[in-house]
Amino acid sequence: MEHIEKLAEDIAASGIRHVFGIPGSGPSLTLIDHLEKRNVNFCLTHFEGTAAIIAGTIGKLSGNTGVSIGIKGPGLTNMVPGLASCFFESMPVVAITEAYSPDAPHFKAHKRLDHNKLTSAVVKESRFLSNAGPDFKTLADLAQAEIPGPVHLDVSSPLVKTDSPANGRDPLPPKTFNKTKYFKILSSSKKPVIIAGTLAVRKGWSEWLNKLSVPVFSVAAAKGVVDETLHHSAGVYTGAGLELSTESSILPESDLVICLGLRHGEVLNVKPFHCASVNVDPLGVTPSSGFGYDCAIEGSRDEIDQICSCIAEKEWGLDLIKESNMKMYNHMLSHEFMPANVFMTIEQHFKHRARLILDTGSFCTVGEHIWRVPRADWYVSSGQGRYMGTGIPMAIGAALYDNEVPTVAFIGDGGIGMFITDIKIAVQRRLPLLLVLMSDGYFGSIRTRAIADGLTQKPLTINRSSWLKVFEGFGVESVQADSAEKLDNIISSWKPFEGPLFIQIPFDPEKYLKMVGSIRAG
Repeated sequence: MEHIEKLAEDIAASGIRHVFGIPGSGPSLTLIDHLEKRNVNFCLTHFEGTAAIIAGTIGKLSGNTGVSIGIKGPGLTNMVPGLASCFFESMPVVAITEAYSPDAPHFKAHKRLDHNKLTSAVVKESRFLSNAGPDFKTLADLAQAEIPGPVHLDVSSPLVKTDSPANGRDPLPPKTFNKTKYFKILSSSKKPVIIAGTLAVRKGWSEWLNKLSVPVFSVAAAKGVVDETLHHSAGVYTGAGLELSTESSILPESDLVICLGLRHGEVLNVKPFHCASVNVDPLGVTPSSGFGYDCAIEGSRDEIDQICSCIAEKEWGLDLIKESNMKMYNHMLSHEFMPANVFMTIEQHFKHRARLILDTGSFCTVGEHIWRVPRADWYVSSGQGRYMGTGIPMAIGAALYDNEVPTVAFIGDGGIGMFITDIKIAVQRRLPLLLVLMSDGYFGSIRTRAIADGLTQKPLTINRSSWLKVFEGFGVESVQADSAEKLDNIISSWKPFEGPLFIQIPFDPEKYLKMVGSIRAG
């Protein structure tokens, strides 16, 4: 088992302090034992999918690849939903599972599945631990390389002698760049707009974005890459904004759209821009060709410095942003106690010093627009995959990574139950985690289409039995709020560092249905 000990040494040497999962009786248990001897804490989850999401969330926030551990066959099968979430949200994780060696006889069939075929759609690469490599650092670097995502490692006993990659994602076409054309377009612009994708977070471009005086949008998954309390922050760009959205007010007035790693999977609607547009992306034009870019550059340090110098003195659109935000906020806050009021009450209570976690649903549309995030690592969501249910494990991962500030997670009726069992981790570790259930009793975002097309609503109707007793059973303090005053009293009395709190908030389903009608399509 020397290879298992070496794997543990490599994981510990990489700076990883927590790994997550469910062990078997084979190499995984041996690995965990060696990790614990090296002060790497193993956190037992109830579901392997949760383990991958928690590990990936920590990987995303820390810049260090996360690790999940499981068994072969059904263990990896259970982990696949979590790996898919990490794939959608570009979160780096190495998923380590027990496996039969490739030359194991066919009659060894207990729990046997083809791991490569099972994971091929959601991992960057699947490998076997072997004498010839790869080592853990190689796999961790691959998980973090652009575009970040999950990597799978099979560990067998006996050790495989050699291994070759089994690819997941298809290779990208050759890169194409045109630096001369890019800066010619940029220098002639009078009213540039920036749209920052998640690449801008990973590249650490927040500092220069915060210094600008032109409108800066981010995609939902990159929310906070520009400090949203600043006047030039234009909020979230989705490509599906309606008349009250900032994107519908600002973009038609611009003469150039500068995109920072804007890619197809990061928006709801891919369409060419009305004016000239350029992209910064080390992967070239292909991952984002549907936007109709005039050209792209790689985004080296010198190129970014040139962009800064070109637009540092430009100023426009600040009054438009203020006016647009005012109209949108007034619309969302005009209703009596709806999700906008909840977000505003909680945001004001914490004075921007809380990490926001969004699951997916109509309430997330409200949250993306009304909650102002001052920094990118204070926001985690399923902004790319819109993967229902992942909010709870993301919140647990975020709170484990950083318990210096409270983590506030908003979940809907559809997502509340999927990963609920591992809330025990938050209880055991007394994490400063506030879970808020936004309940209208339906799959609200889908119900809109059912009503518009005269389709059945029965599959979209959720039993509105209370979740209070369920969370109380897990040891979580649980309360219901039906007014802004009561909500404010509840969170004012909560002591975050004594453990998690669950707040259940019911809404009028008919008013809930209409709350984003002028803000976003789809």
